[in-house]
Amino acid sequence: MILCAEILLLVFGCSAQEIEVNIKKISSSPAIVRVEGRFLQENLTQSNKNLAFASSVGNVENLGTRISDLNLTDKQGRAITFKKLIEGEYLTEDEANAWSYQVNLSTLPNEKALAHVSWATDEQGILMLGDLLPQFVAQDNQPISAKIKFELPKDWKILSSEKSMEENTFFVNNIEKAVFLIGKNWRESKVTIGNTTLNFAIGGKWNFTDAEAFEMAGEIFEEYRKQFGEIPTEKAQISLVHFPKEIKFGRWEAETRGANLTILSSDMPFKTLSLQHLHEQLRHEIFHFWIPNNLALTGNYNWFYEGFTVYQSLKTAVKTNRIRFEDFLDTLSQAYNLDNFQSRKVSLIEGAKNRWSGANSQVYSRGMIVAFLCDVALLHKSKGKRSINDIFRQVLNKYRLPNKLQEGNTAILNILGSYSELQPIIEKYIKGMEKINWQTDLEDAGIEAEETDFTTKFIVKTKLNGRQKDLLDKLGYNNWRKILKK
Repeated sequence: MILCAEILLLVFGCSAQEIEVNIKKISSSPAIVRVEGRFLQENLTQSNKNLAFASSVGNVENLGTRISDLNLTDKQGRAITFKKLIEGEYLTEDEANAWSYQVNLSTLPNEKALAHVSWATDEQGILMLGDLLPQFVAQDNQPISAKIKFELPKDWKILSSEKSMEENTFFVNNIEKAVFLIGKNWRESKVTIGNTTLNFAIGGKWNFTDAEAFEMAGEIFEEYRKQFGEIPTEKAQISLVHFPKEIKFGRWEAETRGANLTILSSDMPFKTLSLQHLHEQLRHEIFHFWIPNNLALTGNYNWFYEGFTVYQSLKTAVKTNRIRFEDFLDTLSQAYNLDNFQSRKVSLIEGAKNRWSGANSQVYSRGMIVAFLCDVALLHKSKGKRSINDIFRQVLNKYRLPNKLQEGNTAILNILGSYSELQPIIEKYIKGMEKINWQTDLEDAGIEAEETDFTTKFIVKTKLNGRQKDLLDKLGYNNWRKILKK
């Protein structure tokens, strides 16, 4: 089956350029697309003598090796000679006006890459303009807009949150955030929440029904809308598909880019586990529609938007009665043990810089624990009137798009540091690398640690005072009782 796609990029702004691009799939095994394009204006901030592609995305390296058969021409259509600097980066002798190349979109052997870069098979694929097209730059690093037209086999669909202009044609505000899921046999449902349309597409068979998945996504989206008090997008796309190769139970990878959420997953052996697995995926990724995707923040502050998100997702699971409070504490215990067993201790700030080179687990585990400590400290100091929810809302209110870009670590630490009760946590556990002291930090929450075979397990104390009972109630300790009463 041959896939053809035509893409017209329109770049706006005082230093913008207009680019016309055609993309055609010329081979299925291996999956290769041919890209042809030309510059219609010359107002780039970078020279047209340099053509570069994304070399890495997250932990996926050497993407430049996918590019081949590059040809460049000038305005008169004459061939331009060029020199290959490194894989995926080229320098020409003269200004190039038109270009063509091939991209190998065969699925990468590492399943962790498949939610983050473009790939295609005979049945489906993911096209991400951020790694499929050259790295164009507009003045002041403004987003580059695009009008994109696809020509697909008649039984294929295109799924995206991007604005649909007409059949198979989309307008994209920012090519770096544009994601298109392509393929056939999708099952879709649209849910309206406030002024937002949530489109959920599912491919393949699962141990839950489509209706259960669609309802679950709507409930989680609504829960976060209540927490934040607003919805960041008018249209969101959620896509759930199996990995394009056999993967063992429980594995999943996801990316929420812009308003496009893509989950690649294996299933679980039983329905109850499968539903729990899906709820975990959706809780975490839907939160990213707000944080960090709607923030005007830059830099390596993933300790906050990943680590703190894991904690908030866990807390939401307790609130919606998806897990017990004991499960909540068990997960925190596992995160603590994982952090405690790290042979090389680094601060969260330092770990965030090296997330994709060995510190990924620390970003999530230590980040989750620190979020928990912040939540407990806020609840205790305010007598239950403030919590980590207030931090998230404050961050969003102050730094939401389209505000001027700010450095993420500085912005988040300024907000956290404005609360005196959080300053010791910042110094010891975010900026510093001290071992977390549960005896001191969790006394206010009425939680204690049991040490067994060099591992720690957190449990609720048998004797609690009134303040501890109130704080535990805010954390969700008695949530199941409240639901039973309803």
